[in-house]
Amino acid sequence: MSEILRIENVSLDVEKKKLFDFSITINSGDFFLINGKNGVGKSLLLKLFFLKILPSNGDIYLYGKKINENEKINILEYRKKVGVILQNDYLIPFFTVYQNIEIASEIQSKKEHFKKRIDEILDWLDLTKISGEFVNKLSNGEKQRVVIARALINNPQIIIADQPENYLDDGTKKKFFFLLESLNKLGTTIIMTSNCHNMLSVNYKNLNLGKIND
Repeated sequence: MSEILRIENVSLDVEKKKLFDFSITINSGDFFLINGKNGVGKSLLLKLFFLKILPSNGDIYLYGKKINENEKINILEYRKKVGVILQNDYLIPFFTVYQNIEIASEIQSKKEHFKKRIDEILDWLDLTKISGEFVNKLSNGEKQRVVIARALINNPQIIIADQPENYLDDGTKKKFFFLLESLNKLGTTIIMTSNCHNMLSVNYKNLNLGKIND
């Protein structure tokens, strides 16, 4: 397995408090489940793994190269390989379901292949019948399925998910966790938080965050 991210002695300073202080290496094909009580910074840590934010202290290596805020091109190229499901992940309210998924897609293929991929995602997530509905008219569960569809549309090499099961019914949860396991077996790297880890049958690695350090 090849190294994707290496994090060394990283912490975040938030409101005069230090959130976590740890080192970790993430390789292709890893499956990490992040655990910890509310307030220890799980959601912020996922944003850090996505390189949406950078640490206050410590170093991050991307594919073996140390990065900083000036490495914008490398960071953007990395993000293109990531499917992300974050809490409060905003959709475009006056776009339809289809348009929200379409705009997130970077598939470089013929138009018919592009449409086929979106149709597959819509069908798998039971969104076909509401694909023409405006997102601001949807239930929370339907919106969450659209967020998941956007994360999967580009066949990401890495999936970063913050409690992706939120608002999903039990049947959709089972389908989604089965998909994550299947993708992981094919080599996709998964980094996530979840309250439904009992649904996972794969061997995952735990990353346990401790208390906030004053």
